[in-house]
Amino acid sequence: MATVITDSYPPSRDDSRRPVVFLPGWGFTGRVGILGGEDPAFCPVAGGVLDPDALAAGFGAWLDRQGIEQCEIIGWSLGGRCALELARLYPGRVTAVHLLAVRAAWPAGELADIRAELARQPQDFLRSFYRKCFLGYRAAYRRFQRELEEECLAAAERAPEVLAHGLALLAAPMPAPEGLPAGCRVVAVHGRRDVIAPVEQRLRWPGAEERLLEHGGHAIFLEQKTGDGRSKTEDRGRRTDDNAKEGIRRRFSRAAATYDAHADVQGRTLALLAERLPPDPAARAVLELGCGTGNWTRRLLDNFPHAHITALDFSEAMLRQTREKCLNSPRLELLCREGEEFLAANRAAFDLVTANATLQWFSDLPRSLTAIQAGLQPGGRLLTTIFGRRSMPELDAGLRAVSGGGLRVAARNFVDYQQLQAMVTAVFPAATVEEYFLNRRFSDLGELLRHFRYTGTGGPGRPADTAAFTTRHYRELSRWFAGQPHGYRISFQVFLVQAQKE
Repeated sequence: MATVITDSYPPSRDDSRRPVVFLPGWGFTGRVGILGGEDPAFCPVAGGVLDPDALAAGFGAWLDRQGIEQCEIIGWSLGGRCALELARLYPGRVTAVHLLAVRAAWPAGELADIRAELARQPQDFLRSFYRKCFLGYRAAYRRFQRELEEECLAAAERAPEVLAHGLALLAAPMPAPEGLPAGCRVVAVHGRRDVIAPVEQRLRWPGAEERLLEHGGHAIFLEQKTGDGRSKTEDRGRRTDDNAKEGIRRRFSRAAATYDAHADVQGRTLALLAERLPPDPAARAVLELGCGTGNWTRRLLDNFPHAHITALDFSEAMLRQTREKCLNSPRLELLCREGEEFLAANRAAFDLVTANATLQWFSDLPRSLTAIQAGLQPGGRLLTTIFGRRSMPELDAGLRAVSGGGLRVAARNFVDYQQLQAMVTAVFPAATVEEYFLNRRFSDLGELLRHFRYTGTGGPGRPADTAAFTTRHYRELSRWFAGQPHGYRISFQVFLVQAQKE
């Protein structure tokens, strides 16, 4: 019998084959369970998002229609709250409750913010929320976007009151443990990398069997394990990310000779960094991630006259540009390394870790931020710019219009402000994240697309995927831009992060 999580914990002590009911999280239809690699045995939520009120009232009748006498429930996030309520309401019929990524309490202010965002721009808010849920599970998130996101959005749009019911349940006090029938087993599973329900705020149910998964995010039902203990989802995602990064490396390598002449937006983000870079004569060790052609590297050498600068990039062609620009400085060590791999293996300590427009390409940003913090001296600083998810909305709207939604900009995979704020402050509590929007005007579509080609900044899938971006798309996109009041003006969302290790 499928149990969604297979090797992280046993489904029951006696290995019985009781049916397993899967309850999804807030804002999701039950079909999200298929992303775990196996269909949940049963799911009472199909065409609509999870409604706690309707579920509680009709669960017994639903069990009867399915011919189920006893079952176990796997409840993910809001589904976990529902599972506890069902175990209380239907004693004897629910023999075990598996609580996945359940938060002990939701602050009233946070729920008020969610309600306000839902009222103001529901679809944008839900898309952002879905992305946060799948942080750490990139391959599963992409499948969700392809197969399930529009279904979830449509279901939520049809019945906004159902979302309100879910928020009301999250606002209610947690039920008393003694309300659960005797003999009902409770297992609580949480991930240390959950940004929706941080591990420090997890539900600690008295007498529950607790599992903490080191690499688990909020969508922890995806954490099926291989025989050697690795997550199947992480394993598939790692292969996908490796392929994507190799594509990025090739594009940056091809653009090494043309980058400086066309990377004016990146030059403006560098200027933002430079304004926050005070002289520090005591600095002795500086790490730059993704040095590219060396523009920021050269500035670091000038600003820290006594420091050893370690600058790395995974493109040897880019490093050659840096080597020439910095005149083979004896204080500069250039490494052809991929940034996330370097951070994971790093044992050195730096006074400053910095990067200009690099971290948006990282596949596991929370993990990298943790590694950066570990690699800083006490009092050491992080200073970086990173492009955000709301970059190039004009191009994204045009691509969607001419392709029926099949083409999107690469920035759709970047983080938004709330995500980045949560990630950074989880590691650096006193960090600041500033938001900027930089505009760049292009003369026509050809110049716009050349900008990405000559800077290598298209990213996985590229702003216009040339495998699917046809001549017809080009003509229609040109006409689409011609009808826009601002023409080919493109905006870029940029975050500037400053943090210090205590």
